[in-house]
Amino acid sequence: MLKMIDVIADEDDRPVTLQQLKKHVQAADFDDDDEQLEIFLDAAIDFVASRTALTLRRSTWRVDRCDWWSGCLNVLLTPVRDVTIRYLDAAGATQTVDAELYRWERTKLGTAEIRFLDAFSSPAVKADTFNAVQLEIEAGFDEDPNQTGAGDDPELIFPSRARQAVLMLAASWYRNREAAAEAELKVVPLAAEALMGQLRVYR
Repeated sequence: MLKMIDVIADEDDRPVTLQQLKKHVQAADFDDDDEQLEIFLDAAIDFVASRTALTLRRSTWRVDRCDWWSGCLNVLLTPVRDVTIRYLDAAGATQTVDAELYRWERTKLGTAEIRFLDAFSSPAVKADTFNAVQLEIEAGFDEDPNQTGAGDDPELIFPSRARQAVLMLAASWYRNREAAAEAELKVVPLAAEALMGQLRVYR
């Protein structure tokens, strides 16, 4: 049985910086609105992540199972960076599966397919425990395009279209701060909506 994916850690760094947003809204030369801009920026990052099904912030997630699996297990996070598998042995002690005994591969959607190799023999796990097998998944993009080293893993480079969508949303909310505005104003700018549509992961 597979339990839902739960986030267990978020990195503090935003994939789009306050300085980038301030430059975008022409507020780089004063600090009076920084607190409000940070609120809009965080909301915009989370909104774009929700609309696109992309993991924009570097984060660590956990999937709990009550037992082992056969074949391939798919984890719906995009993009996956690394996978660690732990389990509770029959005595309830936490053990880590040797990384040489399983393989994970990133799919075309950036999700992870995880399978055990022939050398793996399923050890006994603690009975009647929903988290007897625990998968820890690192996901999210690099903020710095050079972070992975000269394009070693281009799939982890933060998408420029996601950055633009975040900036456009945060700027729109900053300029139109009331819940109700003139009829022609849109909650989500059409250009940002189009960008998110291009990035959307369909599973």
